[in-house]
Amino acid sequence: MLHPTKSIWRTLLGDNPGLAWLFFALIGFFLTFPLLAESDAGTLLLDCLLFGVLIFSAYAVSHERRVLITAIVLALPTTAFWVGGRVNESTLLTFIGLAFSAMFFLYIVVVLLREVVTSEEVDADTIYGAMSAYFLIGITWAFFYAMVELLVPDAFTFGPLASIAEADPILGDLRFLVYYSLVTLSTLGYGDITPLAPMARTLASLEAVLGQLYIAILVAHLVGTRIAQRQRS
Repeated sequence: MLHPTKSIWRTLLGDNPGLAWLFFALIGFFLTFPLLAESDAGTLLLDCLLFGVLIFSAYAVSHERRVLITAIVLALPTTAFWVGGRVNESTLLTFIGLAFSAMFFLYIVVVLLREVVTSEEVDADTIYGAMSAYFLIGITWAFFYAMVELLVPDAFTFGPLASIAEADPILGDLRFLVYYSLVTLSTLGYGDITPLAPMARTLASLEAVLGQLYIAILVAHLVGTRIAQRQRS
């Protein structure tokens, strides 16, 4: 018999607490990121936040050994090239680091969605996995945008934020592309950052459509699964 305290924690965190901690880490990341984006002293802290999300993402899928090994294989070069680009201020190393970062988070999204879609019950793990996947799509697209910005200078116009981004020519734009990615994914679209290059506009359009399809299809799936779950019980 479970201790009452353990039962409460299991109800709140689910059978796989890694998914819950990943979700909370993402919430903390998105709450803290804007506060540091416009601070010159926040660059190192922003890097630490991104690495923290990377670690929690790997931890969330650590219950499957094969998946964990693949995540680690992608995470190691991600960290190496990211740090290398920072130390050497190399655009090439930074681009490779961004590419590996995008592949890592995209892989985590696929794993999380696979677990959500194949689950026969709607529980805490399913909800945490679905919400975390949504946030990680936003982070993944931010890396896509940053890669386009490195390949095509001035692919985005940052308006009044341009002077802050230019202070860090290697990764300065990434500070605001995370924000831009989330408002695009949710189709909020304030218009303070505008895609100019064709590839940037294409990515923005795809993300906006993906955000709408994600909510419509996934919510319908979860509702259907929940109804079937109640009928079985």
